[in-house]
Amino acid sequence: MKTNYDIASITYDNTRNASSAVIDMLSKRFDFSEKSMVLDFGCGTGNYLSQLSNVFKCELFGLEPSDGMRKIASDKNKTIKIVTGNHENIPFKDNFFDLIYMTDVIHHVVDLNVLFSSLNKKVKNNGLVCIITESYKQIESRWYNKYFKSLIINEKKRYPDIPVITESAEKQGFQIYCIDLINHGNEHVVSSEFIRMVEEKNYSMFRQLSDEEYQNGLIKLRKDINKTIVGQPHGESLIWLIK
Repeated sequence: MKTNYDIASITYDNTRNASSAVIDMLSKRFDFSEKSMVLDFGCGTGNYLSQLSNVFKCELFGLEPSDGMRKIASDKNKTIKIVTGNHENIPFKDNFFDLIYMTDVIHHVVDLNVLFSSLNKKVKNNGLVCIITESYKQIESRWYNKYFKSLIINEKKRYPDIPVITESAEKQGFQIYCIDLINHGNEHVVSSEFIRMVEEKNYSMFRQLSDEEYQNGLIKLRKDINKTIVGQPHGESLIWLIK
């Protein structure tokens, strides 16, 4: 089931925001300066652009295919150039960016080889690309899987695993710089904010479920509100590529 992000954009910012852990990791590996040219590929409603612009002095740009998402991002970040585009069309000069990053985007890209070929053209020599995603192991360890039995299977169909990503990147001329892991621990609270996020389906995974499974899982979540769920450690992977 394909997500309509123009519709999703209406409620997206109610529960989605930039991760401070991701921002910290980006700054650990990349030296942001006033001369840095940085692209947020698939910037959504511009939350990461907003956070980065508040913390660092650099030249920021956004690329987003959804009209709805892009409008919100542009309204939120009036001094940042945000353009329409996708993995086949990145409307900037070649060898333009020092850093291109994408947060929770790569599973929406239909052809990784085309993506990395496009990115390779737009990033400078010795420039970096950072793919923020989740490995299959991290998908399996999500604490809320217990409420929706199809999530793991569905997500593994959508997400390319880390070796698939790195193999495609290397084929298109990148070298693997490093892979960082962010760990959120193994205790998670069923918060009202998370329940609202599920109600509004602000993660596209919930739009892939059957209505019956979605409703049953939501009922169970509401019953467990404020309960602490102990499970496996969960987090994200940051795949760093260098040209």
